[in-house]
Amino acid sequence: MKRYRLICGLIFMMAVGGHRLQAADHPDFSGIWIPDLNAQESTSIAAILEAQGASRIEQKAADTLSITQVLTQTEKTLTIKADSALSTRTQVLQLDGSAQTQDTNRVGKIEFKSYWDKDGKTLITVSRLITSDGQKAEWTLRRYLQDKGRTMIVDHLFTLEDGRKISGKRVLRKQ
Repeated sequence: MKRYRLICGLIFMMAVGGHRLQAADHPDFSGIWIPDLNAQESTSIAAILEAQGASRIEQKAADTLSITQVLTQTEKTLTIKADSALSTRTQVLQLDGSAQTQDTNRVGKIEFKSYWDKDGKTLITVSRLITSDGQKAEWTLRRYLQDKGRTMIVDHLFTLEDGRKISGKRVLRKQ
């Protein structure tokens, strides 16, 4: 009986330990991140904001304003606190692919989900929204690390129901 309990206990520990190892395979985005506005690979996201109905000031700010992002990651969530001279906002992403909603001033209700890609190295967030002109749209962000975890790339793809696709890329450096 003792041997049976020991074997069951070892199997349980391996299963739990294996799960922890699997979670550890994901990159950890935790830290303070500053956009590198001069990075050669960085591209504008102003057109994405324009398609959402953002003002010209908001569009310009997105490409020129330094927005400090403080990211805190656990096994289940990624909390993003974005702080700039204009505003501070916090978003908590559930990393298991579960559906979430958020109300915004510009486009109203956004439905989104976040999950890891197949290799577990890229965090994908897909948001569905209605633009200010009434079009359905999908905004996909792909976050991944480079440079031994010192650089975070955020690829943006904004797809409108009329078939237009608008892309942008942000490069952030860990402080």
